[in-house]
Amino acid sequence: MHTPAPIRLRPSVPAPSSVGAATVSAQQPEQRPKRGVVYVRVSQERPDMISPELQVEHAQKLAEREGIEVVLDPIVDIGKSGRAFDNRSIADIIAMARRREFDVLILWIWSRFGRNLRESLQHLDTLTSYGIEVRAAREDFDGKTTIGKFAIAQMLNIAELESNQKSDIWKDTIERRRRAGLAHVSRGRFGYFRCSVCPPPERGKKLFTCPQCKDGILKIDSVTGPILATLYRRYAAGASVRSLVLWLKEEGIKHYTGSDIDAGALYQILDSGFGLGFVRYQIPELLHRTVEMPDGGTKLERTSLHRDLTSYLYYRGAHTAVIDDEVECERLWDTYVKRRLSSTDDKDHSHRAKYSVSGLLSCAGCRRSMHSMTRAKKVQRPWIDDLPDPRDVLYRCTRNMKFKDCPGNGVYATLAGAEDAVVRWLRDLAEQEPGLESAVGKRAVEVVSNPDSPDAEQAVRRLREIEEVLADITGREDRLTDAVLDGLVSADAARRKRAELETQRAGLRVEEEDLKRQLQDKPTVLPRPDRSVFVKILDLWDAADHDDRRALLKPVIRTMEVARGRNQADKYTIYAMWEAPPEPIAL
Repeated sequence: MHTPAPIRLRPSVPAPSSVGAATVSAQQPEQRPKRGVVYVRVSQERPDMISPELQVEHAQKLAEREGIEVVLDPIVDIGKSGRAFDNRSIADIIAMARRREFDVLILWIWSRFGRNLRESLQHLDTLTSYGIEVRAAREDFDGKTTIGKFAIAQMLNIAELESNQKSDIWKDTIERRRRAGLAHVSRGRFGYFRCSVCPPPERGKKLFTCPQCKDGILKIDSVTGPILATLYRRYAAGASVRSLVLWLKEEGIKHYTGSDIDAGALYQILDSGFGLGFVRYQIPELLHRTVEMPDGGTKLERTSLHRDLTSYLYYRGAHTAVIDDEVECERLWDTYVKRRLSSTDDKDHSHRAKYSVSGLLSCAGCRRSMHSMTRAKKVQRPWIDDLPDPRDVLYRCTRNMKFKDCPGNGVYATLAGAEDAVVRWLRDLAEQEPGLESAVGKRAVEVVSNPDSPDAEQAVRRLREIEEVLADITGREDRLTDAVLDGLVSADAARRKRAELETQRAGLRVEEEDLKRQLQDKPTVLPRPDRSVFVKILDLWDAADHDDRRALLKPVIRTMEVARGRNQADKYTIYAMWEAPPEPIAL
């Protein structure tokens, strides 16, 4: 039976003439290019890391190729693990997506977004629900198709698998070291040395060991070993930590790292119990705690074990204690633990900023940090919302308080004065002319101590060239393998060519490590943000608590240098994140 043709319910409209069509097309507005944002993450800042510059370079190439306009400065998370999302910028990116500030989020590879499959997919679904397209420059899949979604999920699954495998290997290594009586890491210890023949360990390089030190057991240092024994005996006898720190300073005793030993470093040395023959390991059950999420779910959060002796298990180590008498070692350790647990130091420790400028103030005399203290109770003003009056919170030079060797003889400031200086600085930036604002940065980070340094720019440029050449070598090896399989090249010829490529790769790797080592100690200079950022900080300032204010200032202020004197207008010098920091002063 013949099926009738479908009925067209809407009457057809005659096609316009060529002239009319041209007129209509001319009247149609041009399509707006997609707006993009680049996200960069580095889990740990180290010489062999995939630098932010290289990640941004690939993301920008994708944007140029696809006609995507990068409208905001790249968002950078340095030293952030991909296993969690709490302390990263993903929440800010989702908030920007909700406000329709961009259309495409560009990554380097999918593992940069996260190494937790469940949470990664949840955040990707959230971004997608706001109409955001997420792309990865080196693993570019179409997330709008079924196959593309599957491929993205597999890449995130692989990223989580790699992270879990590394975690399992590290756990096995720690357990093996515990059974052998070794500390959980093979770093140096005050009062001990590793080997008098081998070169000292360098960050990012494989530790070289000779037959004498291959077992990993440290030996007592003839100079600092007796000093460590004296520290335990004097502390057990009732000496204060401050008196011990000043005594070490007078004797010219340094840490094994070459730095001065302050109260925090001394507590770390003594708390470990290493000098009395112990090695300690964290109790696994106390490493994490279960936190309830707003949506009703739960997750594990790492707990703070800051100087908490009760969070560790102490075992007899394979090394020799600095005191020969084992009974005396036990007595000293019992006395030390009893006194440490009875002290009020470090109780209820929190990583929340205590005040808005915590960690930002530095002394103009020595350019070292400053710490806070409150005036004596008998002269304090009434507290405000369970917090001391900002005029009663004093900041003093930490260096001068600890070692009495600040060239400027120490400086002081009040929290009220520092906050007033910050607000004045923010207002000046918020009221600046739009033409004075910096353009949107093309790179996430410029790793230069001097913005005009040609050597740093040349090193960054050379790193990009090396990465491109290494990628080309990998491609040539793949093509060489295909040629052997197709019978176009003999196995001997392929072996010789592959040896040449491997030699070239090894030379480039050495050059790459040298360049990264040259740049790793240079400070990070970020592009200057738009004036709207400072307007937003001022709008939130009065309603924010101290920790929230500190979070608002962290992305824009590098340090606040405090000079001597009472003139508040000249007392504070603020160095922004888009400015080179002041040169350090050698002491």
